[in-house]
Amino acid sequence: MPINLEQFAQEFSPECIQVCKVYDWTTNVISLTQELTFTFPEGSLPLTISQVNCATTLLECVEDGPRRDIECVVGDERVTLQVVTLSKTIQVILEVTGTTTTGTQTTVTSNPTLITTSEEVILCAPEGTTVCCNATQNTFNTCRVGSFTRNGNTITATVLIRVCQNIVVTFEVILEVAAKFCQPRPKIVCEEECSVDVFPPQCPSIFPM
Repeated sequence: MPINLEQFAQEFSPECIQVCKVYDWTTNVISLTQELTFTFPEGSLPLTISQVNCATTLLECVEDGPRRDIECVVGDERVTLQVVTLSKTIQVILEVTGTTTTGTQTTVTSNPTLITTSEEVILCAPEGTTVCCNATQNTFNTCRVGSFTRNGNTITATVLIRVCQNIVVTFEVILEVAAKFCQPRPKIVCEEECSVDVFPPQCPSIFPM
């Protein structure tokens, strides 16, 4: 459908807005294999263990240390980019399923264990921009348990973790755009009405006469 420029000019006027301009946006994967010790509440672990699972949460992802310029060739162009160090804190929880001394099936959860790791990412992140990251919400993020040993109220397990992150570089800018101010929509009034009695159809050709 073609745009009516005259109508567009009548409806919209220049407005200034303050927004975050995206300088760069990429994804990055954390892949870790670590041996971790998990503690459980006193006496909560089942007598026999049939299944052990784990779950992760990316608690924090912050920039750590100064940025460093680096010359890169992207396509046929030489550009100056920045090497950014990101420090991540990952929370891991172990979930254990098994049978108690009374033969009851039970599932218990460990106290959280934290992992801290850091990595370097090449970004378009000139001075003044803000770098932030968060975990993507998809099935790519996994946590698997390899071998494990039990000792009283603790379990030491080899945990394989994979977390995919969105990494975004932003800077607040003020832009002039063609826009119009929004207004709240009218209130919706929805009332139930009494039904009106409907009379059966009549036969005027025969009655009344």
